[in-house]
Amino acid sequence: MNTLFTILLFLLLIFFLLTRRRRSSQRLPPGSLGIPIIGQSLTLLRAMRANTAEKWLEERVRKYGPISKLSLFGTPTVLIPGQAANKLVFTADGGTIGNQQTKSLRMILGDRNILELSGEDHKRVRDALVSFLKPECLKQYVGKMDGEVRNHLEMHWEGKEKVTVCCVN
Repeated sequence: MNTLFTILLFLLLIFFLLTRRRRSSQRLPPGSLGIPIIGQSLTLLRAMRANTAEKWLEERVRKYGPISKLSLFGTPTVLIPGQAANKLVFTADGGTIGNQQTKSLRMILGDRNILELSGEDHKRVRDALVSFLKPECLKQYVGKMDGEVRNHLEMHWEGKEKVTVCCVN
């Protein structure tokens, strides 16, 4: 009788934990977190290597909708692609959205990248980027880059009958 009671209590505990978990996930966007720690990191990296990341993103949006959850590089992540999402992330103040990059991404981009900044620091860097990317500024840089490319072609490629090109897939 004690064994039956213990089994029943154990099953009730499991049922309670499973129903509680389901209720809490109703507040989360649709999507799969995938394999613990790995998540969707490998499929994303494979798509990036094959230059099909846009296709990977479109497939994910088609499957789960415009907002979905996933796990990248060991961190649960919410994916919100598109222009509206970029505007939300880059124009919101620190109180509207909490933006935290994965540890691996912070190691690559640094602790003070624009994705990590908030408040006045974020606004100052964003304004500097916007002024740098104005058409007038870009025209100056395009002219300089064009000159450098022409100079390189004249110095290293002029008079060559055969040019070998390496394409990495």
